[in-house]
Amino acid sequence: MKEYKVIIWDFNGTLIDDINAALASVNDMLTRRELPIISFEQYASYVDTPIIKFYEHIFDDLYSMDFGEIAVEFNEGYEKHLPDRAVMANAEEVLEYFNSKGKLQTVISATHIDKVNNRLTEFGLSGYFDKILAHNNLIAEDKTHLAVGYFEEKGISPSEAVVIGDCVADFKMAQTLGCDCILTTQGHQSRKEFAETNAVVIDSLAELKNIIA
Repeated sequence: MKEYKVIIWDFNGTLIDDINAALASVNDMLTRRELPIISFEQYASYVDTPIIKFYEHIFDDLYSMDFGEIAVEFNEGYEKHLPDRAVMANAEEVLEYFNSKGKLQTVISATHIDKVNNRLTEFGLSGYFDKILAHNNLIAEDKTHLAVGYFEEKGISPSEAVVIGDCVADFKMAQTLGCDCILTTQGHQSRKEFAETNAVVIDSLAELKNIIA
């Protein structure tokens, strides 16, 4: 076990169980355009940051399209398919456990800040976090700079923090920051994609209690 002062949580696919909603929305978009739908395995292999790189795999004419409209269309479908309480299994239990241990917990997300705040409040999770950091747009940009600003504000060394996420992009962010990283297979990418990283990989958030002191 290793001790950390700060736990940096990714949002989608880590705290929020939304892979089915995201995949269903993408396949709705493909169906409207009479294009073949994709499997989870394809989806997981396409996931990238910024999110426009994902759409390069599914739309041959992407750069003749209005990406702002694509982002809105995806988000409308995502909201339609998301369950009423899409909290990841064991998330609340683990958040409570780390709070009881005096850890600083923050969410750093590529999702629009209003959506993150609203969802955390709706699901009763907002009280667990020291800070919520996210963008004010729908285009899922890189979020590394948000973490840099957080460390500077708090006077915390990245070596005192661990990033918990569900995508290779979370590992790359942790690498850039100088943090350790733990990746869960419950989200938007799978163990297959994680093979290119040296992150600790878990199949359930409950395992974190045995990894983080």
